[in-house]
Amino acid sequence: MFKRFLFCLLPGIFTLSCNNDKTADEQSSAVDSSAKSQAAAIESTLPPFVVFRNWEQGNPENSQLILNAYKAWDSDSTGGMSSYFGDTTKFDLPDGRRFTINNNTIESTLRKWRKNYKETSNIPFSLVSLHNKDLDQQWVMAWTWNKWRNADGTKDSMLYCDNWRLKDGKIVYLNSAENRPSKSLSKTLNSKIPAK
Repeated sequence: MFKRFLFCLLPGIFTLSCNNDKTADEQSSAVDSSAKSQAAAIESTLPPFVVFRNWEQGNPENSQLILNAYKAWDSDSTGGMSSYFGDTTKFDLPDGRRFTINNNTIESTLRKWRKNYKETSNIPFSLVSLHNKDLDQQWVMAWTWNKWRNADGTKDSMLYCDNWRLKDGKIVYLNSAENRPSKSLSKTLNSKIPAK
C-alpha cells in the first residue's frame, strides 16, 4: 500500500517541481523587465539640462589607452604619446585655460609642458570607460592621485578628476578638474594607493 502511494505521489512531486522551476524563471524574467522599466522611468524624468543622461559601459580598451597615456607622461616619453591623440584635441585645464592642438604640434606641446617637471606620478585609482548613448560618445572618467616635482625642485600633489573623450580610439578632448585634499585625505591616499 505504501509503495503504491509513493508511486502515485512521486509523479505529482515531479510535476510540481517542474512547475516551480518555470515559475522561478518567469519570476526572474519579470524582475529583469521591472528593473529595465524602472531604469527607463528614471532616465525619462531627468530635466532637459542633463544633457549627458543615458550611459552604458564603454570599451575597456579605452581605459587602457588612458592608463598608457598617464604612464608615457610620467616616464617622460612624450614622443610616443602623439599616437594616442586624434587629429585635433581640446584641453580644458583646471586653471581655466583652453588649448586646441592638432596632431602636428601635439608632440612638441606635450614636451614643452613636461619640461616644467623633474618628475611626475599620476596614479589612477579609478578608471571608468563609458558610452553616452544620446550623443554616441566614448568617455573615460579617471580619478588620479598626482604627485610631482617642479623643475625648481619643489614638490606638490593634487587629486584630479580627468574626463577624457575618445573618438575612433583616439583622445579628442580632456576636461581636467583639481581638488586639493585635506591633510587627512592626503595621508589616506598616500597610504592606501600603492606607488607605481
